Amino acid sequence: MNRNRLVTLAAAAAALVLLGAGFMLGTGRSLVAWGPVRAVVFESDDWGLAGFIPDAQAWEGIDRTAVAPGRFPEVYWGSTLEDSAGVAALAKVLASVRGRDGLPAVLQPNYVMGSQDPEGDRWVVRLLPDLPPAYARPGLWTAVRLAERAGVWHPEFHAAWHYDPARRREAALAPGAPRQATERGILLFPGSEQARELGPWRGREALAGELDDALDSFTALFGRPPGSIIAPDYTWNGRVEDLWQERGQTVIQAKREQRNPDLPHGRTGRVLKALDRRWSALVHPGRIYLERNCRFEPVQSPDPAAVTRSCAAEVRRAWQRGEPAIVETHRVNFAHTDPAVAAVGTAALGDLLAALAPGRPVFLVDSEVAALQATGVSARAVPGAGVIVRNLAHSRRPLALPGGGVALIPAGASARIGREGIVPIP
Repeated sequence: MNRNRLVTLAAAAAALVLLGAGFMLGTGRSLVAWGPVRAVVFESDDWGLAGFIPDAQAWEGIDRTAVAPGRFPEVYWGSTLEDSAGVAALAKVLASVRGRDGLPAVLQPNYVMGSQDPEGDRWVVRLLPDLPPAYARPGLWTAVRLAERAGVWHPEFHAAWHYDPARRREAALAPGAPRQATERGILLFPGSEQARELGPWRGREALAGELDDALDSFTALFGRPPGSIIAPDYTWNGRVEDLWQERGQTVIQAKREQRNPDLPHGRTGRVLKALDRRWSALVHPGRIYLERNCRFEPVQSPDPAAVTRSCAAEVRRAWQRGEPAIVETHRVNFAHTDPAVAAVGTAALGDLLAALAPGRPVFLVDSEVAALQATGVSARAVPGAGVIVRNLAHSRRPLALPGGGVALIPAGASARIGREGIVPIP
């Protein structure tokens, strides 16, 4: 028997032992029986990212393969920053469908907070809401505020840059196509597909400083700290989770999709990844890992309708397994230099919501799922509209409210707390 097979078998045996111990200890047990709730969460990555390109003319006269090798879906060559019209269109679709509790569908856009672009001999660092001139989007933040107040837009945290800024500075101004692309506001650069923001070669001090600045920017922009976090490119390791937890970021998206640079590739790596995921849950009980179990990427497919049907089926299977349905979707489905692409994605979202409506779902965000799972109760502030509180446990429970105060919520109840007092939600 060769050495690799022995390592794989040993890792598998250890995983089985650890999994058994985890089940005996009850790790990950939820206080909510999710099956009857029929919860749906829409997690969407890359919002706020000043890239890939600023406008439809950006690639004219540039050999894009000299800038990046194209190891991503074709549609991403036209990926761009969202604008006010796109946000408004999405908000309209989300608001058109109500859950069983009468509240609208809500999108959780995960934001990239920073950008860097050259001006002469220096690089200018910007943090949202500041954007590079090439990415000017008049009215964008007004549209975001309106969507937040409508209860259909709940921002969370994705990244500081979505790339290693040092590697970009080294490569982006190389003579020829890279410099030309960078000067036009194109984010891609030679080697960008491997220039991971949270790569293991980056120093802890640099990562901590960037994270602090980005979190401060997020809090200033959205009026609250993030309630959950997703690593750019799904690439991170244990030291990054430690940094997040030190800053109160303990709700982590898509652990199952993690590309852990500390683990090997191949079958052994897959076994160790499963082991590491379970081990992390056991030794860090303060962290809540929310797994995506439905994929919704309609503009990456020649048959968006088939993607919509498949995602609706995945949602129903998640409900049948007693899980909240957590849907993965990316900004490129709704923001693109070709308006027809964005229209397809937005229409597909409307079709998905219509397909789910007969199931009478409840639309939640990560922070609600995490709180309900851990405590049975949750609170979500909606700017200008109050606080949505829920108790999905089987007994009356107290709930600390954002901004202070405690409410005693009856079992199975939801309510909105605002200027008019406590208003029950059907």
